[in-house]
Amino acid sequence: MPIWLSKRLGGVMWKCIAPLILAAPLLAAPLPAAPLRTRRIPAPAPTAESLFVKVLQADDLFSYQGRQITTYWRVGRTTEVRVFHRPLDSRRIAYLNPESQRGRLLVSDGRQQWQFDSRRRELRHRRLSPGALDNDDLLSYALLRANYLLDVQPQPRTWADRRVYLVTIKHPSCHTLARRFWVDAGSGLILKRETYRDDGKLAVTVAFTDIAYRPAPAAAGFFNLSALAKRRGVRVIETPSPREMPLPLSSVRSQLGGRAYVPATLSGYRLVGASSTRVGRKTLLHLRYSDGLNLVSLFEQPRTQPRRPTLVRGMRATRIGPVAGYVSHRASLTTLNWDTATLNVTLIGELGAVTMRGLALTAVGGK
Repeated sequence: MPIWLSKRLGGVMWKCIAPLILAAPLLAAPLPAAPLRTRRIPAPAPTAESLFVKVLQADDLFSYQGRQITTYWRVGRTTEVRVFHRPLDSRRIAYLNPESQRGRLLVSDGRQQWQFDSRRRELRHRRLSPGALDNDDLLSYALLRANYLLDVQPQPRTWADRRVYLVTIKHPSCHTLARRFWVDAGSGLILKRETYRDDGKLAVTVAFTDIAYRPAPAAAGFFNLSALAKRRGVRVIETPSPREMPLPLSSVRSQLGGRAYVPATLSGYRLVGASSTRVGRKTLLHLRYSDGLNLVSLFEQPRTQPRRPTLVRGMRATRIGPVAGYVSHRASLTTLNWDTATLNVTLIGELGAVTMRGLALTAVGGK
């Protein structure tokens, strides 16, 4: 064999054998153990109570903006707004639809409130009562649990590109729906809410179609429309805002000269707050009742004409058990009004007509 061929084959063989020789120690060594695959355990769904607390804290912790659509199914009406919120009490609502309300603004900075109608060039202003009761402070999980069946779906869902938990609330007697909430898993903000009528049919839907947290800082005056009052052609209307003074529940019965009617409960609704307001020369007593989910207001004031029934304009005459009274339905609000021997009483709540009438009957019967 020629020497040059021998060297060529020798070189080839070395190239083939050398990697095996070099790898021999590695081949002889034991193979490292394969990494263990850990199974990811999903986080448990939050409890209804923890979500309840988170919902009440959301507006105090997060700034956000988003488009919100409210649908009143009974009358087939829809309102579209853009909401801007900044902790703790600053809020700006810009109306987008319907066309008749487009251009309206509702703005509050926690101390004052403005309503601006761009078409009428009208700015309404009123000062907010610093001692007014906060509705959120009057809600109680214990009351909610005592009056309703609660369920939190364990698997999170998606709404407005956010991870949410669906909370279902039902009446225990007939198991019909009362509310459904889509709660943002991160912030606790309710991104969608469904309210159902007494017969179980859907009444109102309020839903964010998009939401953005921690938006860019708002410009000066964004949550204060006082500068609009200086614009030419803008008419400013000052709305009287009587100061509402919170009252200890232990002192409520002594109000209105000792004639106040103060039932401790109204068909499962418990007295949770009270305040008084001076309207002219009269004192208006405001009692708030809650079942943990809803709040209703019972207003009482002395009758101006004890010998004649109170005439209430804009409401329809009705009967509340044995008592003559008045009723009105506006959007999702139901209002009932009637006289006692010494008082004129008004019950207002965002509840169905049947439920509201039942609460009024309890009040009338208790008197």
